[in-house]
Amino acid sequence: MASGRLPDMDPQRGRRVANIDTREGLSAEPDLKGAGLSALQLKLAVLRHHRLVYRVAYSLLMDTHEAEDVTQEAFMRLWQHGGAVRARREWLLTVARNACLDRLRKARGTLVGLPTGLELASEDHGPARQAEQRELAQRLRVLIGALPEPQRSLLVLFDVHGLDGAACARILGLNVNQVKVYLHRARQRLRHELEKSS
Repeated sequence: MASGRLPDMDPQRGRRVANIDTREGLSAEPDLKGAGLSALQLKLAVLRHHRLVYRVAYSLLMDTHEAEDVTQEAFMRLWQHGGAVRARREWLLTVARNACLDRLRKARGTLVGLPTGLELASEDHGPARQAEQRELAQRLRVLIGALPEPQRSLLVLFDVHGLDGAACARILGLNVNQVKVYLHRARQRLRHELEKSS
């Protein structure tokens, strides 16, 4: 592992390795007086929030390496500015979402993958049902990718990752009523498009 880097993703298991090299690059004292975190505080934040930050980044970007970079960027910003941050989870998710949106704008791409955590339930495991589930998943990939912001991010945060409305509001810079409206519109649009294509 490169010194000063945050944990790398273990692709086989879908979880991050939480070993941080504190010998080089990450000193025990923050670089900015009173503005950053100690190495221990950063390590605790990584252990507590890295999985969720990575999953949200991956859900928006659908690229493992880009999601890892965004996750690392979010934690590096926390390292630099985290002393004043009160709600670290929401702050990290806001930074990660904004970094994802910046990367998507630069690439002028769209979300084309099914967000992690969104699995289609199937009690009948027959081949016909599995093919139907795969087809539905592909349609959802396209439809979620076509949603405008903040509907796409809200759907990923609320429905896929299970954050509550108040947390989503803080992350997206909206009020709770706006969250409800955008979430309703996103679900309604998905439902309409799925019915139209059926």
